[in-house]
Amino acid sequence: MRQNDLRSVRIRRKRRSNTRLFALLGCVLILALAYGAYTSLSPSNEESTAPAPAISSAPAPADTSAQVPPAAAAPVEPASAAEEKPPAEPPSQPAKKTPAGTSILIKKSEFRLYLLADGDVVNSWPIALGKNEGQKRVSGDMKTPNGSFPIDEVLDSSYWTHDFHDGKGEIEGAYGPYFISLDTSALSGGAWDGIGIHGTHDPASIGTHASEGCIRMHNNDLLTLKNQISVGTQVTIEE
Repeated sequence: MRQNDLRSVRIRRKRRSNTRLFALLGCVLILALAYGAYTSLSPSNEESTAPAPAISSAPAPADTSAQVPPAAAAPVEPASAAEEKPPAEPPSQPAKKTPAGTSILIKKSEFRLYLLADGDVVNSWPIALGKNEGQKRVSGDMKTPNGSFPIDEVLDSSYWTHDFHDGKGEIEGAYGPYFISLDTSALSGGAWDGIGIHGTHDPASIGTHASEGCIRMHNNDLLTLKNQISVGTQVTIEE
């Protein structure tokens, strides 16, 4: 082959090679441009997959500024303080009105108490008297006084005790349920007092000289008498 022909072949081969190269580069460029256009139009994965913002479900803190504090409780006195208070002295029985003309007569010789209405006997009961006979003169002589004395108090004696100096000590219920006190100041001049009509812890003593000067009755008889007399009722004691 001649040299000119060889050169022509080489030139043609080089042209074909360049043409292929240019064609390949063109394809690559076209693909690059197409890919760039595609990616610019498509949203990013981060934007499409980004999670929605979380909404807190925790309740809002309560507004305590408007709350009213509870009222303070009033102080309570301890139970022990109330228990330490001594019991009040029971009051004397309130005065009541009795029919006009009601009075009491005590006959020492008969050991008997009579309830009178306008001088007439309406009831009577056995009694006990002072251990010693005769008129009372001084405190402690164990005698029941003679005379006329008004009732000045009717006292609840159910809780009273007394020592009769008989070796038995303090006796509960010694005076029965009530003590009907007599005002003996006109006779004693204040030198002695404490004479009254009351019940007893010793029913067997009724009808005898057994007391320290008072008039004893059976407790049930005393209750009946109490309901028919009042403060101011006159009591006459005679032999």
